[in-house]
Amino acid sequence: MPTVLTSSQQTFVDITDQRKLSAYITSNLPKTQSEDPNVLPHTYAPSWASTNLTLTPVVFLDQSSVALNATGLTITWKRKDGTSAEANLTTGETVTNGILKVTQNKLSASASGMITYICYISYYDSETKNTVNISSDITYTLVKNATNAKLAYVTADTYVFKYDTSGSLVGASQAALSAQVQGVTISKWQYKNSSGNWADYPTTSDNTNITSGTLVVKPAHSVFINNVAQIKVVTSDSDVYDTVSITKMYDGTKGDPGTPGSTGAAGTGGLSVILGNETQAIACTASGTTSAASTITIPFTGYVGITQTACSCTVGTLPTGITVKSNTAATASAVGKLELSVASSSSLGGSSVLSGDITLTFAISGKTVTKVFSWIKAKAGSNGTAAVVFSVYAPNGTVVQNQSGTLQLATSAYSGTTAITSAAYQWAKYVNGSWTNISGATSSTLTVSGSDIVNIQSYRCTMTYSGKTYVDVITVEDKSDPYVSEMLSIGGFTVKNNLGGVVPYVVVRTNQKEVDPLLGIISETAPSSPKSGDYWYKIDHSAKTVTLMKCSGSAWTVSADSQSMTYTWYAQDKDGREISFGKSGKVIYLSASDIDSIMTLQCDVSG
Repeated sequence: MPTVLTSSQQTFVDITDQRKLSAYITSNLPKTQSEDPNVLPHTYAPSWASTNLTLTPVVFLDQSSVALNATGLTITWKRKDGTSAEANLTTGETVTNGILKVTQNKLSASASGMITYICYISYYDSETKNTVNISSDITYTLVKNATNAKLAYVTADTYVFKYDTSGSLVGASQAALSAQVQGVTISKWQYKNSSGNWADYPTTSDNTNITSGTLVVKPAHSVFINNVAQIKVVTSDSDVYDTVSITKMYDGTKGDPGTPGSTGAAGTGGLSVILGNETQAIACTASGTTSAASTITIPFTGYVGITQTACSCTVGTLPTGITVKSNTAATASAVGKLELSVASSSSLGGSSVLSGDITLTFAISGKTVTKVFSWIKAKAGSNGTAAVVFSVYAPNGTVVQNQSGTLQLATSAYSGTTAITSAAYQWAKYVNGSWTNISGATSSTLTVSGSDIVNIQSYRCTMTYSGKTYVDVITVEDKSDPYVSEMLSIGGFTVKNNLGGVVPYVVVRTNQKEVDPLLGIISETAPSSPKSGDYWYKIDHSAKTVTLMKCSGSAWTVSADSQSMTYTWYAQDKDGREISFGKSGKVIYLSASDIDSIMTLQCDVSG
């Protein structure tokens, strides 16, 4: 078999008279991220907040690398959410010396679950006096675990507005409410009006909308009935909600105001206990049993008037499956905390029991105050199975120079948000149109020698986990081969609705000069005014062929001539598996019927 001089895969690079600028982006983290929606707040793996996502452009001018701080080089980053238009970077996405760092889990707020970071590169070439512009992009996708149950709960930074004996507000002047949801989306915030009905929370300058995950409550808002505001977060599921109460407390009971303009006398300070959690949904399976062990936390604070006062809690009868985990009394300066343990796989008194109340009795200043804590079951349609995400990436880039050095290929595998640490691996190399297992390459990483890479080389890793196999493919390249090839295509690289076809062909260069150029033009119609001996690559969409034709002087006939170099084509399907592909030559016809959603072509060029 002739020695392969260069290889190429399909690209979208224009051929120009100027020097060629190329780039790719290295990522320190995999291109998929898992979200676990069964805990609140949701967790992400890997977490870009704890291990920042770092994207580094690697730039080449012809076959020489260009430093990111090189004179004439300008790098600009943009972002795109799903199929939406490009936009500027947002908070948590910063660029330093051309390197993009993402410090937040941006996929969590992506409606499409897919974010593409686009690197625009401009280089002024002082030799040719030309400015070359290219771009490179990398896409990250979010994979979610199946949701076990639908939940919602609300927290607040304060549950009390305090007033002194003169009726002046002291302490907190607003309450910031935050809602966390699982398996549902937030619809709006409501309050209980004087008729005892739930109404939409009034839109104020403090809340430009009432459909986000946060709400500001102020004493002046017209939501307080008898000095108590009952607030509710409503979700896309009418059975999934949470409520919280905000109380106005006065140092002494407000007296009769008397005539207009006069102030009533201050009364005696009353006893009150404020609960930081009045109700909680417990995640359960479709059969009504708890889906996992969990803890219910109930903060509490006691007051005499507006003075925080020590108090202790006595817990009433608990349903089967719930026990007291801890019970810490409140002091004059510290909030008390009651923790209840919920056992896994418990019916909480019966599979048909959907809710219940727990009586809490508080001892404060020699007296008792009774409160009722409520719980409800949040039942799932069925418990989901954690999604398994597997990908192959190159932490230090995918390029070697001059066939020297080594490349490290790594794998990333998660079951939901849990890293997979026990699995079987097998690496393979794409050679002569088929995948060949690499002997002894059975770990989660692979070290590739630069001498193994002839222009480009594809590697595949197969992971076996829990009886199933997962596959990903990565392509590496050498930037210093004497021969460099590019695959271009008449008609582009996209077909629609399984109709039509395109015409890929390969251009080969060495030392910036083309070798073995096309014998003739590629077109559907014959060249005008041909001379004897001219060539023409004839495209026939009906026959789905490209045929080399030669002018005899008076007519075009099929030619037996060929290019001076040998072009051998291989193909991979959308899953990276090699497929039968019997085409050859510098120019081929690729029919839409040949493509099963995605096809990767590779052409090896030999002398």
